[in-house]
Amino acid sequence: MRSLILLVSLAICSASTNKRNIVTIQSSFDDLYTNPGSCLGYPNVLEDYRDAMYNFTIETYKQVAPKGTYQFVMSPLSMWMTLAAMAEGADRYTQNYLFELLHIPRNQCLRHKYYHLAASRFSLTADAAVISKRALVIDEGVIPNPVWHNYVTKHHLLDVLTAPLKHNPGASASTIRQVVSAEFPRLDLRGNSVLIDTMDYNGLWNTAFADAVVKRAPFYSIEGKHIGTVDLMTVKRYGKIGYVPSIQAKILELPIGVNKQYSMIIALVVGQTDLRPVIQAMKSTILSNVLASLRETKVPINIAVPQFTINSELDAKTILQDLGITSLWTEPEATRYISSPPALPSSYVQRATLTLNKHGVHPPPITELRSFGPPTAPEDLFFSEFIADRPFMFGLFDTETHTCLISTMYTQPTYPN
Repeated sequence: MRSLILLVSLAICSASTNKRNIVTIQSSFDDLYTNPGSCLGYPNVLEDYRDAMYNFTIETYKQVAPKGTYQFVMSPLSMWMTLAAMAEGADRYTQNYLFELLHIPRNQCLRHKYYHLAASRFSLTADAAVISKRALVIDEGVIPNPVWHNYVTKHHLLDVLTAPLKHNPGASASTIRQVVSAEFPRLDLRGNSVLIDTMDYNGLWNTAFADAVVKRAPFYSIEGKHIGTVDLMTVKRYGKIGYVPSIQAKILELPIGVNKQYSMIIALVVGQTDLRPVIQAMKSTILSNVLASLRETKVPINIAVPQFTINSELDAKTILQDLGITSLWTEPEATRYISSPPALPSSYVQRATLTLNKHGVHPPPITELRSFGPPTAPEDLFFSEFIADRPFMFGLFDTETHTCLISTMYTQPTYPN
């Protein structure tokens, strides 16, 4: 019965607080949430928000990439929002550290603008489904602070749910896994709370890849060794393409959705370069450089991209500990404004899934398949094709703010040798 209650709660993403859950609020915590008044006079924060997201995206990317086979999918946006919610209830020391890592301003009006931009990036439409679920699951008897709880739910940062973690950890774990469609092998329920975070993407390209030319093709390592095969989707079309020397990668942008509300930006490594030092040397400006490199092509490009679904379950707690976030998990003082007793998450796991297939909103125009003759200049020859038959990095961006919702690396073929 208790697991059924959690199932219903998670499914509707609800965390209502009744009268018996009211806790005494410290006066210093009250000060954090005084009414800031009208925020209409504040400037546009889009550039600063974008810089904050890019910094966090690269910092987490550099932590995740070396773990395992350099093949993963993660959502920096979803993790950013989860940590922002925890920061809002943290003590001053922990909050300052988190705000610095997330590049969130202390001014409350500016924070409101950041949170609005972040929370409005998701979509659930027929042409593009980008869905994130984020929740702090607390044990029975742990009472959320209503001021903090109302604040984070109002800004769509995090849901707060209750489960019998100590009384019935098996049922709690099973229900959590069922609701968020994840195995969560690293889910540790020995504490009084856990953080769960999921992101799912499945969308339609603005223009479909040609149905008749999805075929099995070789896939190579950075060194040029044949390591397996993939199902390549191919098409010929105009698009935006570029090159970034610092990562020796050719860049391609493909629009997604009816209104091109998202785009997939793919970075194909073209040199025989060890990816490890390249990734570790990346700075947040790399994302701006990637976007700035893109140019409309003069002729249609031969494009081939693998068709696949990639799923990762990341131990986000370990990743964040490597970034210096330690007090959030072990020090009651750090989270005393979140709940009573203080919530100390024993796990934070993020599951992200991304699906790429050939389907699109519009069929490929016949004109894309006709011959345009050979390129006439070396530069045109270099940019005349984009064949992703070797390791590549890619990200899902929304076109309004260029927020990176999902960052991914693909190095292992669908059918290894």
